[in-house]
Amino acid sequence: MVSAGTNSLVRRFGGFATSLVFSTAVNLLAIPFVISTLGKEVWGELALAQATAAIFGIIVAFGWGTVGAALVASLPAEKRPQMFVDSLVSRGYLLLFGAPVMFVVMLLISKTDPFVAALASVAYVLPFVGASWFFIGQAKPWRLFLFDVLPQGLGTIAGLVLIQLIPHPIVFVLSLLVFNLLAVVSGAAGVLAQAERPLEADLRIGPAMKRLKDQKHGVIAAGTGSLNSNLPMLVVNQVVNAALPQYALADKLFRFAVAGFGPILQVIQGWIPEAGRTQSLRRIATVAKLAPAAGLIAGGLLAVLTPWASTIFSGGAIVIGFSLSIPFGAILAGVLIAQIVGLACLIPLGRGAALATSTAVGAALNVPLMLVLGLLMGAPGVAWSVGLAEFVVAGYQLMVVRKCLQNR
Repeated sequence: MVSAGTNSLVRRFGGFATSLVFSTAVNLLAIPFVISTLGKEVWGELALAQATAAIFGIIVAFGWGTVGAALVASLPAEKRPQMFVDSLVSRGYLLLFGAPVMFVVMLLISKTDPFVAALASVAYVLPFVGASWFFIGQAKPWRLFLFDVLPQGLGTIAGLVLIQLIPHPIVFVLSLLVFNLLAVVSGAAGVLAQAERPLEADLRIGPAMKRLKDQKHGVIAAGTGSLNSNLPMLVVNQVVNAALPQYALADKLFRFAVAGFGPILQVIQGWIPEAGRTQSLRRIATVAKLAPAAGLIAGGLLAVLTPWASTIFSGGAIVIGFSLSIPFGAILAGVLIAQIVGLACLIPLGRGAALATSTAVGAALNVPLMLVLGLLMGAPGVAWSVGLAEFVVAGYQLMVVRKCLQNR
Protein backbone atom coordinates (compact mmCIF):
# COMPACT_ATOMS: atom_id res chain seq x y z
CA MET A 1 0.00 0.00 0.00
CA VAL A 2 1.40 3.40 -0.97
CA SER A 3 1.98 5.69 2.03
CA ALA A 4 0.59 9.22 2.32
CA GLY A 5 4.16 10.56 2.27
CA THR A 6 4.86 8.81 -1.03
CA ASN A 7 1.64 10.16 -2.52
CA SER A 8 2.64 13.66 -1.43
CA LEU A 9 6.03 13.33 -3.11
CA VAL A 10 4.45 12.04 -6.31
CA ARG A 11 1.97 14.94 -6.41
CA ARG A 12 4.75 17.40 -5.70
CA PHE A 13 6.88 15.93 -8.48
CA GLY A 14 3.94 16.07 -10.87
CA GLY A 15 3.42 19.76 -10.12
CA PHE A 16 7.06 20.66 -10.66
CA ALA A 17 7.13 18.48 -13.79
CA THR A 18 4.24 20.49 -15.23
CA SER A 19 6.33 23.65 -15.05
CA LEU A 20 9.23 21.81 -16.62
CA VAL A 21 7.22 20.35 -19.52
CA PHE A 22 5.57 23.67 -20.29
CA SER A 23 8.73 25.80 -20.17
CA THR A 24 10.79 23.22 -22.06
CA ALA A 25 8.18 22.82 -24.78
CA VAL A 26 7.91 26.60 -25.22
CA ASN A 27 11.66 27.14 -25.37
CA LEU A 28 12.23 24.22 -27.73
CA LEU A 29 9.52 25.62 -29.99
CA ALA A 30 11.21 29.01 -29.93
CA ILE A 31 14.50 27.74 -31.39
CA PRO A 32 13.36 26.79 -34.93
CA PHE A 33 10.89 29.69 -35.12
CA VAL A 34 13.45 32.34 -34.17
CA ILE A 35 16.15 30.83 -36.42
CA SER A 36 13.83 30.54 -39.44
CA THR A 37 12.33 34.02 -38.96
CA LEU A 38 15.26 36.13 -37.73
CA GLY A 39 18.24 34.00 -38.81
CA LYS A 40 20.76 31.89 -36.91
CA GLU A 41 23.09 34.85 -36.36
CA VAL A 42 20.38 36.89 -34.60
CA TRP A 43 19.40 33.81 -32.61
CA GLY A 44 23.04 33.42 -31.58
CA GLU A 45 23.16 37.06 -30.43
CA LEU A 46 19.99 36.58 -28.36
CA ALA A 47 21.51 33.46 -26.83
CA LEU A 48 24.60 35.50 -26.01
CA ALA A 49 22.38 38.09 -24.31
CA GLN A 50 20.78 35.34 -22.24
CA ALA A 51 24.18 34.03 -21.17
CA THR A 52 25.30 37.52 -20.23
CA ALA A 53 22.07 38.07 -18.29
CA ALA A 54 22.66 34.84 -16.40
CA ILE A 55 25.93 36.30 -15.12
CA PHE A 56 24.42 39.66 -14.19
CA GLY A 57 21.37 37.88 -12.79
CA ILE A 58 23.60 36.45 -10.08
CA ILE A 59 24.21 40.02 -8.88
CA VAL A 60 20.46 40.67 -8.88
CA ALA A 61 19.39 37.40 -7.23
CA PHE A 62 22.35 37.67 -4.81
CA GLY A 63 22.18 34.12 -3.53
CA TRP A 64 18.44 33.88 -2.91
CA GLY A 65 18.00 31.90 -6.12
CA THR A 66 20.64 29.41 -4.93
CA VAL A 67 20.00 28.89 -1.22
CA GLY A 68 16.61 30.60 -0.90
CA ALA A 69 14.56 27.43 -1.36
CA ALA A 70 16.36 25.65 1.48
CA LEU A 71 16.07 28.74 3.69
CA VAL A 72 12.33 29.00 3.05
CA ALA A 73 11.84 25.29 3.80
CA SER A 74 13.58 25.69 7.15
CA LEU A 75 11.61 28.79 8.27
CA PRO A 76 8.25 28.76 10.07
CA ALA A 77 5.44 29.51 7.63
CA GLU A 78 4.51 32.82 9.27
CA LYS A 79 8.04 34.22 8.80
CA ARG A 80 8.43 33.32 5.13
CA PRO A 81 6.56 36.24 3.46
CA GLN A 82 8.56 38.86 5.40
CA MET A 83 11.78 37.17 4.29
CA PHE A 84 10.61 37.42 0.69
CA VAL A 85 9.69 41.11 1.03
CA ASP A 86 13.11 41.88 2.47
CA SER A 87 14.79 40.04 -0.41
CA LEU A 88 12.56 41.76 -2.97
CA VAL A 89 13.61 45.23 -1.81
CA SER A 90 17.29 44.30 -1.88
CA ARG A 91 17.03 42.65 -5.28
CA GLY A 92 15.11 45.62 -6.67
CA TYR A 93 18.04 47.91 -5.91
CA LEU A 94 20.44 45.38 -7.42
CA LEU A 95 18.33 45.28 -10.61
CA LEU A 96 18.66 49.06 -10.94
CA PHE A 97 22.43 48.60 -10.84
CA GLY A 98 22.85 45.39 -12.82
CA ALA A 99 20.70 46.04 -15.92
CA PRO A 100 22.49 49.25 -17.03
CA VAL A 101 25.90 47.65 -16.56
CA MET A 102 24.81 44.65 -18.62
CA PHE A 103 23.65 47.02 -21.37
CA VAL A 104 27.14 48.55 -21.58
CA VAL A 105 28.72 45.09 -21.68
CA MET A 106 26.38 43.99 -24.47
CA LEU A 107 27.38 47.00 -26.55
CA LEU A 108 31.04 46.04 -26.11
CA ILE A 109 30.87 42.29 -26.82
CA SER A 110 28.06 41.86 -29.33
CA LYS A 111 26.74 43.14 -32.63
CA THR A 112 23.23 43.57 -31.22
CA ASP A 113 21.30 46.73 -32.05
CA PRO A 114 21.62 49.14 -29.06
CA PHE A 115 17.86 49.37 -28.52
CA VAL A 116 17.54 45.56 -28.60
CA ALA A 117 20.46 45.31 -26.19
CA ALA A 118 18.79 47.77 -23.80
CA LEU A 119 15.49 45.86 -23.81
CA ALA A 120 17.26 42.51 -23.48
CA SER A 121 19.32 43.77 -20.54
CA VAL A 122 16.12 44.36 -18.59
CA ALA A 123 13.99 41.52 -19.97
CA TYR A 124 16.49 38.72 -19.38
CA VAL A 125 17.51 39.93 -15.90
CA LEU A 126 13.97 40.54 -14.57
CA PRO A 127 13.25 36.87 -13.69
CA PHE A 128 16.00 37.02 -11.08
CA VAL A 129 13.75 39.35 -9.05
CA GLY A 130 10.99 36.72 -9.17
CA ALA A 131 9.57 34.35 -6.57
CA SER A 132 10.38 30.95 -8.10
CA TRP A 133 12.80 29.93 -5.32
CA PHE A 134 10.19 30.87 -2.69
CA PHE A 135 7.53 28.57 -4.15
CA ILE A 136 10.10 25.77 -4.52
CA GLY A 137 11.04 26.10 -0.85
CA GLN A 138 7.38 26.03 0.09
CA ALA A 139 6.93 22.86 -1.97
CA LYS A 140 4.09 24.63 -3.83
CA PRO A 141 4.64 23.63 -7.48
CA TRP A 142 1.32 24.93 -8.77
CA ARG A 143 2.01 28.41 -7.41
CA LEU A 144 5.37 28.24 -9.15
CA PHE A 145 3.63 27.38 -12.40
CA LEU A 146 0.79 29.92 -12.23
CA PHE A 147 2.68 32.90 -10.87
CA ASP A 148 6.11 32.48 -12.47
CA VAL A 149 6.51 29.85 -15.19
CA LEU A 150 3.24 30.48 -17.06
CA PRO A 151 3.68 34.27 -17.54
CA GLN A 152 7.26 33.85 -18.74
CA GLY A 153 6.23 31.12 -21.17
CA LEU A 154 3.39 33.22 -22.52
CA GLY A 155 5.90 35.99 -23.19
CA THR A 156 7.90 33.67 -25.42
CA ILE A 157 4.78 32.43 -27.21
CA ALA A 158 3.54 35.98 -27.79
CA GLY A 159 6.97 36.96 -29.09
CA LEU A 160 7.03 34.07 -31.56
CA VAL A 161 3.61 35.06 -32.89
CA LEU A 162 4.53 38.72 -33.17
CA ILE A 163 7.78 38.16 -35.09
CA GLN A 164 5.78 36.32 -37.75
CA LEU A 165 3.97 39.63 -38.29
CA ILE A 166 6.90 41.98 -37.61
CA PRO A 167 10.16 40.03 -38.08
CA HIS A 168 12.47 42.09 -35.88
CA PRO A 169 14.25 41.10 -32.65
CA ILE A 170 12.92 44.21 -30.88
CA VAL A 171 9.42 42.75 -31.07
CA PHE A 172 10.49 39.44 -29.54
CA VAL A 173 12.52 40.98 -26.73
CA LEU A 174 9.79 43.54 -25.92
CA SER A 175 7.29 40.71 -25.50
CA LEU A 176 9.65 38.97 -23.10
CA LEU A 177 10.10 42.19 -21.14
CA VAL A 178 6.36 42.75 -20.65
CA PHE A 179 5.56 39.19 -19.59
CA ASN A 180 8.66 38.77 -17.41
CA LEU A 181 7.59 41.89 -15.54
CA LEU A 182 4.14 40.35 -15.18
CA ALA A 183 5.76 37.22 -13.71
CA VAL A 184 7.63 39.28 -11.11
CA VAL A 185 4.49 41.19 -10.10
CA SER A 186 2.22 38.15 -9.98
CA GLY A 187 4.82 36.12 -8.09
CA ALA A 188 5.17 38.81 -5.44
CA ALA A 189 1.39 39.06 -5.19
CA GLY A 190 1.16 35.30 -4.73
CA VAL A 191 3.62 35.44 -1.85
CA LEU A 192 2.06 38.47 -0.16
CA ALA A 193 -1.39 36.89 -0.28
CA GLN A 194 -0.12 34.19 2.09
CA ALA A 195 0.95 36.62 4.81
CA GLU A 196 -0.72 35.92 8.15
CA ARG A 197 0.32 39.26 9.64
CA PRO A 198 1.17 42.76 8.32
CA LEU A 199 4.44 42.96 6.41
CA GLU A 200 6.98 45.77 6.46
CA ALA A 201 8.78 46.89 3.31
CA ASP A 202 11.81 48.89 4.44
CA LEU A 203 12.82 50.79 1.29
CA ARG A 204 15.90 52.41 2.79
CA ILE A 205 18.97 51.50 0.77
CA GLY A 206 21.17 51.04 3.85
CA PRO A 207 19.21 48.14 5.41
CA ALA A 208 18.65 46.70 1.93
CA MET A 209 22.39 46.46 1.35
CA LYS A 210 23.12 45.19 4.88
CA ARG A 211 20.89 42.18 4.22
CA LEU A 212 23.23 41.10 1.46
CA LYS A 213 25.97 40.07 3.89
CA ASP A 214 23.86 37.10 5.03
CA GLN A 215 23.78 35.89 1.43
CA LYS A 216 27.53 35.93 0.86
CA HIS A 217 27.96 32.16 0.59
CA GLY A 218 24.97 31.79 -1.71
CA VAL A 219 26.04 34.57 -4.06
CA ILE A 220 29.64 33.34 -4.21
CA ALA A 221 28.42 29.86 -5.10
CA ALA A 222 25.92 31.19 -7.63
CA GLY A 223 28.37 33.69 -9.11
CA THR A 224 31.24 31.29 -9.65
CA GLY A 225 28.85 28.62 -10.86
CA SER A 226 27.36 31.06 -13.34
CA LEU A 227 30.81 32.01 -14.58
CA ASN A 228 31.55 28.33 -15.14
CA SER A 229 28.42 27.84 -17.23
CA ASN A 230 27.89 31.22 -18.95
CA LEU A 231 31.32 32.79 -19.44
CA PRO A 232 32.18 30.09 -22.05
CA MET A 233 29.58 31.56 -24.40
CA LEU A 234 31.29 34.93 -24.17
CA VAL A 235 34.71 33.31 -24.74
CA VAL A 236 33.46 31.46 -27.83
CA ASN A 237 32.02 34.73 -29.13
CA GLN A 238 35.44 36.38 -28.85
CA VAL A 239 37.76 33.48 -29.78
CA VAL A 240 35.81 31.74 -32.53
CA ASN A 241 32.74 33.83 -33.37
CA ALA A 242 31.77 31.64 -36.34
CA ALA A 243 31.06 28.77 -33.91
CA LEU A 244 28.70 30.83 -31.73
CA PRO A 245 25.44 29.40 -33.18
CA GLN A 246 26.68 25.80 -32.74
CA TYR A 247 27.93 26.39 -29.22
CA ALA A 248 24.77 28.34 -28.32
CA LEU A 249 22.51 25.51 -29.52
CA ALA A 250 24.57 22.86 -27.68
CA ASP A 251 24.35 25.05 -24.59
CA LYS A 252 20.59 25.38 -25.01
CA LEU A 253 20.11 21.62 -25.25
CA PHE A 254 22.34 21.17 -22.19
CA ARG A 255 20.22 23.65 -20.25
CA PHE A 256 17.04 21.86 -21.27
CA ALA A 257 18.57 18.69 -19.85
CA VAL A 258 19.43 20.49 -16.59
CA ALA A 259 15.89 21.87 -16.48
CA GLY A 260 14.57 18.35 -17.07
CA PHE A 261 16.23 17.30 -13.85
CA GLY A 262 14.77 20.33 -12.07
CA PRO A 263 11.60 18.72 -10.65
CA ILE A 264 13.65 15.90 -9.12
CA LEU A 265 16.08 18.36 -7.54
CA GLN A 266 13.20 20.52 -6.30
CA VAL A 267 11.52 17.55 -4.65
CA ILE A 268 14.81 16.48 -3.05
CA GLN A 269 15.44 20.00 -1.72
CA GLY A 270 12.15 19.93 0.14
CA TRP A 271 12.26 16.22 1.03
CA ILE A 272 15.56 16.23 2.95
CA PRO A 273 14.95 19.00 5.54
CA GLU A 274 11.30 18.14 6.22
CA ALA A 275 12.22 14.77 7.82
CA GLY A 276 13.82 16.09 11.01
CA ARG A 277 17.51 16.10 11.88
CA THR A 278 18.24 12.39 12.32
CA GLN A 279 16.29 11.17 9.33
CA SER A 280 17.61 14.05 7.20
CA LEU A 281 21.18 12.81 7.66
CA ARG A 282 20.16 9.38 6.38
CA ARG A 283 18.46 10.94 3.39
CA ILE A 284 21.52 13.07 2.63
CA ALA A 285 23.74 9.96 2.68
CA THR A 286 21.41 8.16 0.26
CA VAL A 287 21.19 11.11 -2.12
CA ALA A 288 24.96 11.64 -2.13
CA LYS A 289 25.54 7.97 -3.04
CA LEU A 290 23.10 8.05 -5.96
CA ALA A 291 24.11 11.44 -7.38
CA PRO A 292 27.22 10.33 -9.38
CA ALA A 293 25.35 7.54 -11.18
CA ALA A 294 22.46 9.85 -12.05
CA GLY A 295 24.82 12.49 -13.43
CA LEU A 296 26.85 10.08 -15.56
CA ILE A 297 23.77 8.44 -17.09
CA ALA A 298 22.24 11.81 -17.98
CA GLY A 299 25.54 13.05 -19.44
CA GLY A 300 25.88 9.98 -21.64
CA LEU A 301 22.39 10.43 -23.02
CA LEU A 302 23.01 14.09 -23.84
CA ALA A 303 26.27 13.28 -25.66
CA VAL A 304 24.53 10.71 -27.84
CA LEU A 305 21.33 12.65 -28.56
CA THR A 306 22.66 16.18 -29.16
CA PRO A 307 23.77 15.68 -32.84
CA TRP A 308 20.32 14.36 -33.72
CA ALA A 309 18.48 17.03 -31.68
CA SER A 310 20.51 19.90 -33.17
CA THR A 311 19.38 19.01 -36.69
CA ILE A 312 15.75 18.63 -35.64
CA PHE A 313 15.39 21.83 -33.61
CA SER A 314 17.33 24.09 -35.97
CA GLY A 315 15.64 22.79 -39.09
CA GLY A 316 19.03 21.64 -40.37
CA ALA A 317 20.53 25.13 -40.15
CA ILE A 318 22.88 24.17 -37.30
CA VAL A 319 24.59 20.77 -37.03
CA ILE A 320 26.50 19.72 -33.89
CA GLY A 321 28.97 16.82 -34.07
CA PHE A 322 30.24 14.49 -31.35
CA SER A 323 33.34 16.66 -30.92
CA LEU A 324 31.08 19.19 -29.19
CA SER A 325 28.29 16.96 -27.86
CA ILE A 326 30.62 14.70 -25.83
CA PRO A 327 32.17 17.49 -23.75
CA PHE A 328 28.68 18.91 -23.19
CA GLY A 329 27.69 15.47 -21.89
CA ALA A 330 30.58 15.73 -19.45
CA ILE A 331 29.40 19.20 -18.41
CA LEU A 332 25.90 17.88 -17.72
CA ALA A 333 27.21 14.99 -15.63
CA GLY A 334 29.31 17.30 -13.47
CA VAL A 335 26.58 19.93 -13.11
CA LEU A 336 23.89 17.46 -12.03
CA ILE A 337 26.15 15.84 -9.45
CA ALA A 338 27.14 19.27 -8.10
CA GLN A 339 23.53 20.50 -8.00
CA ILE A 340 22.31 17.47 -6.08
CA VAL A 341 25.19 17.38 -3.62
CA GLY A 342 25.63 21.12 -3.29
CA LEU A 343 22.06 22.41 -3.09
CA ALA A 344 20.28 19.41 -1.58
CA CYS A 345 23.00 18.10 0.76
CA LEU A 346 25.49 20.82 1.72
CA ILE A 347 22.87 23.50 2.51
CA PRO A 348 20.88 21.31 4.98
CA LEU A 349 24.21 20.34 6.58
CA GLY A 350 24.92 24.02 7.15
CA ARG A 351 27.94 23.97 4.86
CA GLY A 352 27.12 26.92 2.62
CA ALA A 353 30.76 28.01 2.88
CA ALA A 354 31.89 24.72 1.35
CA LEU A 355 29.41 25.22 -1.50
CA ALA A 356 30.93 28.64 -2.17
CA THR A 357 34.48 27.30 -1.94
CA SER A 358 33.80 24.45 -4.37
CA THR A 359 32.42 26.72 -7.08
CA ALA A 360 35.24 29.22 -6.55
CA VAL A 361 37.79 26.43 -7.06
CA GLY A 362 35.96 25.38 -10.22
CA ALA A 363 35.94 28.92 -11.60
CA ALA A 364 39.64 29.42 -10.77
CA LEU A 365 40.41 26.34 -12.87
CA ASN A 366 37.86 26.97 -15.61
CA VAL A 367 38.55 30.59 -16.57
CA PRO A 368 42.22 30.25 -17.58
CA LEU A 369 41.74 26.74 -18.96
CA MET A 370 38.92 27.73 -21.31
CA LEU A 371 41.02 30.52 -22.76
CA VAL A 372 43.93 28.15 -23.43
CA LEU A 373 41.85 25.24 -24.76
CA GLY A 374 39.61 27.64 -26.68
CA LEU A 375 42.58 28.99 -28.59
CA LEU A 376 43.96 25.49 -29.19
CA MET A 377 40.77 23.50 -29.92
CA GLY A 378 38.06 26.09 -30.60
CA ALA A 379 34.55 25.59 -29.20
CA PRO A 380 35.11 21.94 -28.11
CA GLY A 381 38.13 23.06 -26.06
CA VAL A 382 36.00 25.62 -24.23
CA ALA A 383 33.39 22.94 -23.49
CA TRP A 384 36.00 20.46 -22.21
CA SER A 385 37.37 23.05 -19.80
CA VAL A 386 33.89 23.60 -18.37
CA GLY A 387 33.32 19.86 -18.00
CA LEU A 388 36.59 19.36 -16.14
CA ALA A 389 35.82 22.27 -13.80
CA GLU A 390 32.35 20.91 -13.02
CA PHE A 391 33.79 17.52 -12.05
CA VAL A 392 36.27 19.24 -9.74
CA VAL A 393 33.37 21.12 -8.11
CA ALA A 394 31.31 17.94 -7.71
CA GLY A 395 34.26 15.96 -6.34
CA TYR A 396 35.02 18.59 -3.72
CA GLN A 397 31.39 18.73 -2.61
CA LEU A 398 31.13 14.94 -2.31
CA MET A 399 34.27 14.91 -0.17
CA VAL A 400 32.83 17.54 2.20
CA VAL A 401 29.49 15.73 2.52
CA ARG A 402 31.17 12.42 3.34
CA LYS A 403 33.38 14.06 5.98
CA CYS A 404 30.36 15.77 7.54
CA LEU A 405 28.42 12.53 7.75
CA GLN A 406 31.38 10.66 9.25
CA ASN A 407 31.66 13.25 12.01
CA ARG A 408 27.99 13.08 13.04
